[in-house]
Amino acid sequence: MTHPTWELPVTDTYGALILTPCPGTKGVELIESLTQLKAQGVAAIVTALSQDELTEKGVGSLGEEVQRLGMKWFYLPIEDDCAPDDKFAAEWKAATPELQQVLENNGKVAMHCMGGSGRTGLLAGHLLLDLGWDLDVIKQQVQALRPGAFTKPVQIEYINSIAYK
Repeated sequence: MTHPTWELPVTDTYGALILTPCPGTKGVELIESLTQLKAQGVAAIVTALSQDELTEKGVGSLGEEVQRLGMKWFYLPIEDDCAPDDKFAAEWKAATPELQQVLENNGKVAMHCMGGSGRTGLLAGHLLLDLGWDLDVIKQQVQALRPGAFTKPVQIEYINSIAYK
């Protein structure tokens, strides 16, 4: 069985974003999910889930396993159906240069929440805005892969505030 992923190429010369549900939660064991992501060229994984959510789903060791497999792990929790908070903003600012470097080296960055749509779409949108993408193009491209992205008013408001600040 294969862990579900949706790939969004960033540019012709850059790597790609991999939008995915939480590894280890879709009928494929955690280690197998992560091994599959690594085999797809994923060099970094961004987690939007809280530690409580990870533990509740039986994948509390996700971060350790990501690092054990030689990938970078970025823990940037966002409460479900909410916009990111100030703590997220500071952590995002610190993580962005490393995430961009992975893409510049033609690597892939996997981003996930629980189902791979709402918070995952926010993460993808945020990084693509940082790379200079137009917000309308981002919404169109991300929603083509994950129709549930950018559907919560508070999340739309957040991404608009990032795009038009």
